[in-house]
Parts: sequence; structure tokens; C-alpha cells
Amino acid sequence: MNNRRRLPAVFILAALILFISGCMPSRPVTDPQMDKKAFLMSNEARSLNRHITASKGKGWATLETPGKKDRYRTAWAAVHPDKIRMTFLLSGNPVETFVSTGEKISFFSHTGKHDLYISDSDDTDLEDYLGVPMKMSELISILLGHLPLKDFDDAYFSPSDSSLAAIITRQKEKGQSQYLNFDSTQKITRIQSLDNFGKLLYEIHVLNYKPLETGSIPVKLWIKDKENRIMTLEITDFETDPLIKDTMFRLTE
Repeated sequence: MNNRRRLPAVFILAALILFISGCMPSRPVTDPQMDKKAFLMSNEARSLNRHITASKGKGWATLETPGKKDRYRTAWAAVHPDKIRMTFLLSGNPVETFVSTGEKISFFSHTGKHDLYISDSDDTDLEDYLGVPMKMSELISILLGHLPLKDFDDAYFSPSDSSLAAIITRQKEKGQSQYLNFDSTQKITRIQSLDNFGKLLYEIHVLNYKPLETGSIPVKLWIKDKENRIMTLEITDFETDPLIKDTMFRLTE
């Protein structure tokens, strides 16, 4: 009797799995040799500046939402993989500071716009607090001169781009994927992050790179989410691997 009662639930579960599978974009049939090349290109892009484990810098951040646009001077210190202190300033005066210690994230308003907020998450989504369409780990990655590319175990050239300048990477189990565009020097110019159903979550455009002794770093990017919220980030000063004490990540006024 118990088996009979469970039978409809099994059928419902199976139907749900088939429905979800049918909604997910299928992987096209591609050339295995070209897949290896795509995997290598993507892996090289993901390893960009991974030798940089700390940075200090200054720049500009422009935050745009429908009907509003704000431009801030920024200053930061960051340590791989999850520590950062970043301040937004207007006319030389601090407006907002956030600090991530790797265990918690604190947001402090210098203008009294909001109370001190502390999140126990080690990788919170910044759009709820700063209107920035990205996670804390992705912002840290960019400020270290890296590219925020997700882990992947599959890569192939986009069948719709005969120039071999677009690669799709994905994690087979998670289903999420990224669409990468490369220029003629194999530098990434755009990253699109897609959900399990192939819908756009956000995209990053790399507008400019700056040469370093050991390579180059992205110094101007804009990030846009599906709600058309945009952050343009410009790095004007960048110090590679400075000594940063842990006291830097203690939030004080």
C-alpha cells in the first residue's frame, strides 16, 4: 500500500525533472579538438594576474539606476581571496565604507544615511546595499587585477560565431554558464553570466587594459545586471602586492 501511495509522487518528480531538463539549453555537438583549445583559452583568461594576491588603489565608480546616476571617488585595499576595505567619496568627503574580513561584511554610512549594517555572509550580494550588480568576491577579484570568471569543467566555441572569438564555459553539475568574448590578442572584452536556463544574470564589459611589468590589468569596466543597473569602475592608481596589515580590515569611523 505504501508503494502505491508513493507512486504518484515518483511520477510527479520524474515529470518535473523532465520539464526542467527540457527548459535548460542543450549543449551543441562540437569538435573535441576545438573544445580543448577553447578550454585552454578560457583557463588562461581565468588565471590572469593570479600571482597578484593584494592591492591598494584609487579610482572612480559611477553607479547608474533608471533615473539616477552618481559618481564617486574610490579608495581600497584588498587581499585575496576575501578581504577588502573600500570607501566611496564625494568632493573628498567619505560617504560609504564597507569592509570584508572573510567572515563578515560591514557597511558604514559616514553621512548617517543608514545604521551600521553587519552581514554574517562571507560573499554577500552588493546590489542590495550599494546598487552594484555583483558579489563581494567578484569585486575583490576585479580590484586585484583578476577577471571574475567562474569555475568550469567544459568549454567550447560558440557555434554562432565563426571568428572563434566567443567561448561558452559551464559547470556540468551546476548548469550555470558564462559567455566570453575575446579580442584579437585573446584578451577578454566581455563576460556574460547566465543562469541554469540560459537567461542573463549580468554582464561585464572590459573597456581598457593597462600594461604592467608582468602583463596587464583591466582598468576600466562596466557591469550591468538584468534590471539595467550599471556600475562603471575606473582604476587610476594601482599598487601591486603591498604590505597590508589586518588592522586595515577593522572598521572605524
